[in-house]
Amino acid sequence: MPAMALFYTDHYLFNNRYKDFYRQRANGGVGLMFIGPVAVDRVGSTPRIPGLFDDKQIKEFMAFNKELHETTDVKTGIQLMQQGRHAAGKETGIIPIAPSAVASPLTGVTPRQMTIEDIQSVKESFVNSALRAKQAGFDYIELIAGGGYLIAQFLSAVTNQRNDEYGGSFENRMRFGLEIIQQVRNAVGREICLGVRVSGHDYLKGGNTDIESSHFCSEAVKAGVDAVNVTGGWHETAVPQITSDVPEGAFLYLSKAIKEKVNVPVFASNRLGNPFLAEKALRAGIADMTCWGRPLIADPELPRKIIEGRMDEIVPCISCNQGCLDAIFSKTPVCCTVNPRAGREKEGSYQFRKKPKKILVAGGGPAGMEFALDAGRMGHSIILFEASKRLGGQLNLIKSVPGKQSYANAAESLEKRLKHSNVQVRLHTELTPQIVKQHQPDLVVIATGASPAEPEIQGIGLPHVVNAWDVLNGTVADIGKQIVIIGGGATGCETAVMICALSIPSADAFAFLAFQNAEPLDRLQQMLYQSNHRITVIEIGPRIASNMGPSTRWPLLKRMKLLSVDLRVQTKILRIEKDGVIVESHDLQERIPADTVVIAAGSRPVNALEASLKNIPVKTVTIGDARAPRRILEAVSEGFDAAMRI
Repeated sequence: MPAMALFYTDHYLFNNRYKDFYRQRANGGVGLMFIGPVAVDRVGSTPRIPGLFDDKQIKEFMAFNKELHETTDVKTGIQLMQQGRHAAGKETGIIPIAPSAVASPLTGVTPRQMTIEDIQSVKESFVNSALRAKQAGFDYIELIAGGGYLIAQFLSAVTNQRNDEYGGSFENRMRFGLEIIQQVRNAVGREICLGVRVSGHDYLKGGNTDIESSHFCSEAVKAGVDAVNVTGGWHETAVPQITSDVPEGAFLYLSKAIKEKVNVPVFASNRLGNPFLAEKALRAGIADMTCWGRPLIADPELPRKIIEGRMDEIVPCISCNQGCLDAIFSKTPVCCTVNPRAGREKEGSYQFRKKPKKILVAGGGPAGMEFALDAGRMGHSIILFEASKRLGGQLNLIKSVPGKQSYANAAESLEKRLKHSNVQVRLHTELTPQIVKQHQPDLVVIATGASPAEPEIQGIGLPHVVNAWDVLNGTVADIGKQIVIIGGGATGCETAVMICALSIPSADAFAFLAFQNAEPLDRLQQMLYQSNHRITVIEIGPRIASNMGPSTRWPLLKRMKLLSVDLRVQTKILRIEKDGVIVESHDLQERIPADTVVIAAGSRPVNALEASLKNIPVKTVTIGDARAPRRILEAVSEGFDAAMRI
């Protein structure tokens, strides 16, 4: 498990919340577990991560390492980090330092260019923190030289514009990182493992590629590292790194390139949560170890389940980023869409209830299924009713969007775990007042979801007007070539991408044609962007996809731009006509031709059941979209919270 920012503190403390989180993963069977990132100083960090820049901070790490080494087989590592220009200067009141005064695109802050004295001071900070880590009982020390943080900033010509011995040529730009490695190695000795985490490719214009990264890793081995941990690009790259539209194993070529240049173990990262793919990478010799970050947030028992052959019980990461990466961008503690216990390990224990209740659940979407699973684990008698022929709710819509197929894994996982539980599931059955009277339950949980909202627009009843849910479900037989989508939220934008995908080569088709040299590569790439559909997305607000998190919003906007989707903001629909729509923007009216008009104006709760039960003496709880439209993260969390309160 690689180091991951969790933001479970605001005073550099390695507190009980961190310990509970890591303890559960250690008990889940992970082999090597990195705690961190951990700050080596104040100027290059945020108080939202633990620190190891003071001797007083050793105690908590030491006690925790002792506990884990006595009670589990896990080896513990620590990742030491200095963020450089990305440091939280606005929070700490300290101006960040960096190789050059190049502003951070993540914080908007321009750092102060480091003096030679600053360089020496930071090197000493790494050495001193490493010595504390050794004293604290860690088995492995990792220095982060990737992700766009300080060492990586020295390595790149984009952020290193110095003209002294630490800038200019790549040999000079490597000097800072290599000196840190050498000095840390000399300080801690050979009896503790020392590694470095690198970006295999910056994916920035003017940045380093896998060629330069491989060269740095080769020199890092000479300087004293025992292993190299390879991740993808920098956080500010325009190439998506860990969103669901990144194909599994897409960046394995980076670990392969570095492994060819070094004679120490190489770890591979990013989109490797599929255990079969991870095993394939190891057998192929592309990597010696695979990193599972978010997969272990989603399922802390993932390694043990695989070892024991409990594949149906795995909770898969769906790479939605809603609770993890988006939380970091918003400076809030990390949680998880598919694992509501993440970060709440102590709080959310499944204790068997002494007086189990009889509970009926209406609705088999994410909220209803999560509630049923969690309540069932605590001994309650649960019957879940789903009116349609399958479980999953709106997850069944999302999975049809290119790059969102992993959402189907979430629905499939919930369904498999329900089959292994004591929960009774009744499909094709709507929970009615008559059934409630028959069963006389202690509680009815209403998770009946939502339906598409229909705005009041002249012409909305015309035959060529459809809703986005029907398009995503595949029930619109002829979509036409000119399409206007009303609503520029996540659903409208993802519907646009899905329609475009109907007429462009799939990833498998592209790979086949490229491998066979069927067409020139530039022609194949052009085909990827040429949809048969001309799509216009109309949004009345000032921002497209405003209801999406930052880590998934920008890749979606980029995809729509590449596909030539016309995005209109601050535009009002005046009326729909039989072959077009009339819109108004900045007091100017325009007619946009349309074979099909797609309504993506949000959703509204479906909750007629609650009113129909008012005359029946039974307690009810409403969760998920039946309460108010929300993201899957909130729906699953509400299901979990409701179960914990029983």
